Amino acid sequence: MASPTTTTAAQLLSISIALLASGGIASLSLFNVPLLRSQPASRSLPQTRWLFSRGSHTFPQAAFLSSAGFAYLAWHSVPSGLFGDFVGLVVQGGRVSGYVAAAVLTLSIAPVTMVGMIPTNFALIQKNEDLGGARSERSAREGDAKAGMRSAEDSVNAKGVVEELTDLSGPQERTTEDSSGEDDRGVRELLGKFAALNGVRAGLMGLGGIVGLWTALTA
Repeated sequence: MASPTTTTAAQLLSISIALLASGGIASLSLFNVPLLRSQPASRSLPQTRWLFSRGSHTFPQAAFLSSAGFAYLAWHSVPSGLFGDFVGLVVQGGRVSGYVAAAVLTLSIAPVTMVGMIPTNFALIQKNEDLGGARSERSAREGDAKAGMRSAEDSVNAKGVVEELTDLSGPQERTTEDSSGEDDRGVRELLGKFAALNGVRAGLMGLGGIVGLWTALTA
C-alpha cells in the first residue's frame, strides 16, 4: 500500500490533470473552431496549424500522466497479499475497478486521435502547406518551404522549418496564396469534423477525471 501522502498527491494530480485537459480540449471545439470556420481558409489554416503544434505537446502528455496516475492508484489500492487477485478485484468493483476505469478512459483519447482525427488533421495540414502556410510566424519567416512543395508529413516532422520545441512565436497571419471558395468550403467541413471528434476526446478525458474523483471520494 502507498503512503497516505503519496496517495493523496497522486489523486490530486491525476484528477486535476484529467479535468483541466478535458476543459482545454473542449475549448478548441466550443470556441476556437467556430472562430476559425468564420474566416477564409487562407487565414484559418495557419492558425489551425499553430493550434495543432501546441496541442500535440500538451494533451497527449496530459492523457499519459493522468492515466499513469490512476493506474498507480489502482495498483496500490489492492489489499496487501492480494496482488495475485488483481483481475478479480477489477471485475468485482470498488476502488480498484474505479481507478482502472479512470485510467482506461483518460488514455482512450489516444486511439480516438490516431484512428479518427489524424486523417482529418493531416488533410488540414496538407491544405495549409499547399497554400503556402507555415506552422508559426517564425517558421514562415525563417523556414525554406514554398507553397505546394512539402507534404503534411514533412510539416509534422519539421522538415525545412525551425525547431518546433524552441519556437514560441504566434501563428502566421495568413498563407502566401489566396484560398478559393472551394478551399474555404472544404476547410470549414474539415474543421467541423475535427470539432466533433475533438469533442469525443474531451468527453472521454472529462469522464475519466470524474470517475477518478468519484472513486477517490466514495470508494
